[in-house]
Amino acid sequence: MSLVVDGIERPLAMRRADVHVKDKSTLVGEFPIELGEERATGTLELRMEPATDLLTASLAVAHEAGSSDHTYALRFGLAPEGRSVFVPGSGEIGDVANTLARTIVVDDDAHPFAFVSTQGPLSIAETEPDTDQPGARPRLVVSARTETALKRAMGAAAGKPARLDIAILVGASSQALWGRLYQLSHVSVAKVSGIVTGTQERAHVVALDEEGRPQVRAVVDAQGRFMIEAPTTAVQWFAALESIHTSAPVRFTPGTPWELKLDVSAGGELHVKVTDGDTRQPLVGRLIVKGIEGTVDPSFGPDYRASGAGPLMDILEGEVRTPLPAGKYRVAVSKGIEWSIDSQVVEIVSGHTKAIELAPRHVVPTPGLIGCDLHVHARPSFDSPVTPEDRVLSLVSAGVDFAVPTEHNMVGDYGPPLEVLHLTKQLAHVPGVEVTTYNPRFGHFGVFPYNPNAGVPPFKGTSVGAVVSAAKRGDPSRIVQVNHPRLPQNIGYFNIVNFDPKSGRAPGIPAFDTIEVYNGYELNRRELTERVMEDWFALLNFGRRMAATGSSDSHRIQYQWAGYPRTYALVDARSAGDTGQPIDTKEVVASLKKGRSFVSSGPIIELELTEGGRAAKPGDELPRGGTLGGRIRVRAAPWIDVTSVEIIAGLPPGPPPSHAYNPTPGGVVSLFKASVPSRPLEMQREEASLEELHSRTVRFERELSLKTPEGARWVIAIVRGERAMDDALPFMPIQPLAFTNPIYLGH
Repeated sequence: MSLVVDGIERPLAMRRADVHVKDKSTLVGEFPIELGEERATGTLELRMEPATDLLTASLAVAHEAGSSDHTYALRFGLAPEGRSVFVPGSGEIGDVANTLARTIVVDDDAHPFAFVSTQGPLSIAETEPDTDQPGARPRLVVSARTETALKRAMGAAAGKPARLDIAILVGASSQALWGRLYQLSHVSVAKVSGIVTGTQERAHVVALDEEGRPQVRAVVDAQGRFMIEAPTTAVQWFAALESIHTSAPVRFTPGTPWELKLDVSAGGELHVKVTDGDTRQPLVGRLIVKGIEGTVDPSFGPDYRASGAGPLMDILEGEVRTPLPAGKYRVAVSKGIEWSIDSQVVEIVSGHTKAIELAPRHVVPTPGLIGCDLHVHARPSFDSPVTPEDRVLSLVSAGVDFAVPTEHNMVGDYGPPLEVLHLTKQLAHVPGVEVTTYNPRFGHFGVFPYNPNAGVPPFKGTSVGAVVSAAKRGDPSRIVQVNHPRLPQNIGYFNIVNFDPKSGRAPGIPAFDTIEVYNGYELNRRELTERVMEDWFALLNFGRRMAATGSSDSHRIQYQWAGYPRTYALVDARSAGDTGQPIDTKEVVASLKKGRSFVSSGPIIELELTEGGRAAKPGDELPRGGTLGGRIRVRAAPWIDVTSVEIIAGLPPGPPPSHAYNPTPGGVVSLFKASVPSRPLEMQREEASLEELHSRTVRFERELSLKTPEGARWVIAIVRGERAMDDALPFMPIQPLAFTNPIYLGH
């Protein structure tokens, strides 16, 4: 347990003499908190209720009179390895970054417990170890709501104390926890007893409500039996193993006086062939198997294996056979945002094999474009269990052309795993490293290309200037990028240095080459990316020409897919491999560094502006003038939503040049905006000619005439979609977003 003061974590340190017994079930401890020249006092109270196995931790922080405002949070840290993390209403959490919930259940079967908040949602995240010692493991951290201790006017009295409460419920077993947990929440419960058959393994049982939201997850005993007090709304039950088998779902109302029987015996077999719909050659793609009409989604394995992660499976050689429980499924194959998704509905019958062929097609033409994931993790990163072989397979199945392995404080190299899997022609790469700073922590920074035999830049007891200088030393072509600049938990560099894009003051930010504006951890909340875009706009307006990138930052397979979002580098046909040559990685890096690129989680943008007979694409420069001509075209695969296109310009700091323009935060004005009709989701075999399919992917096309305000420094295009992509891609609740790098306007 620790205290977070103004975003910085501190241990709860107190002397033995400061801890006393308040009554037979309550301990109280007091400790001082130093805040520069100011002082505050923390009072921690631990109340135990042996009859209910409940421990409540309450923390109050009181300031001296006249103190400044400070924010506080109560945090718990634990080792996540070997534990299931389950959020009632959401289910088991495989990738725990940035999850909010009022109740979180942590279960290793032997010592299950739950965090319960009465003050609002808890934040749960996975963070790097406290030490850089070999073998150090990441932490799972649960933080209570942040409170502010308020100062009094004129310093007449001490401030209103910040009060933080969190309860911890301990279960005698995985099954015994649930009744007490729901009773604490004043939810009606009733008994469910039963048995799981068809396996010698320790299965777990899961209960869903009418809307399919998971309510209970518990491990059976050694004989396969269970007895759970469950919410009376938990009416759909099934059993599952950590491997593929799940039982058929059974409707069962808690309180029913007979035994619930769940069988996980093997059902039938699914045989899938995947080919390119045009070349008819075997295709590396991602198989998605979703249960329909009451059938439960299968689980092909843990969330970090490309060969099977939940209902997903990356197919290396275009063909797979897998057992499936009897039931009805929608089987689909995805190959990334440039391809259609082909799918079929199948019924699996016990003892029988169902064979199907799926043939997605490359419906979005991308000549001269290289799709890049510049920030992605596998072993030996401390917080990723994905093998390098599984990582490169996940990238190829997502249609990524170029990738950078960015392991924490270690140089990653995809050469050996690509050789092992015979995928060297399908994925280009350069070695890279993510500099993850310690003592002090001031952010994470991507560096590539980086020599695998060279020592990594300094990351412990150093400064951001030293990191940037060391990262650039020896290779002028190298890119130094600030990663996820607004990521919480004391990770984002812009948060740590308190960069304020609205201040009107030029920030003392080092000469980074690129900024990761769009990060995979923030895919499900577009407003987080829009906030970093505002930071980027402000830097551009100050004359800081830093290119934007987007990358997945993927640490797993099932959640937070590799390749979403990605950065498209604009290169010539030969460098792009369009003429049969390998991708020229030096040209790709040079284009990324210059900003000849755009960022996307779905739409593909073609933007060209003209002025005085000159033409420019993102990363280029045009003379500053009154009116710009040009053209914009937006394409998207049939399953991706596009609803708006906007072109904006950036203004220098200071008042706007005229009342005709109203700058928005970040100092930008809108030059053009258009709505685009949304289209229904399409996930089926595409039978038209490839030329016709290419034409149908054009969602918007327009000749441009843009009147730019006086002093405008740059122009970019932004494309948005409203319908989330998880109707096609499980666990990916993304509203599509794409934006170009600037076309600069010079003197």
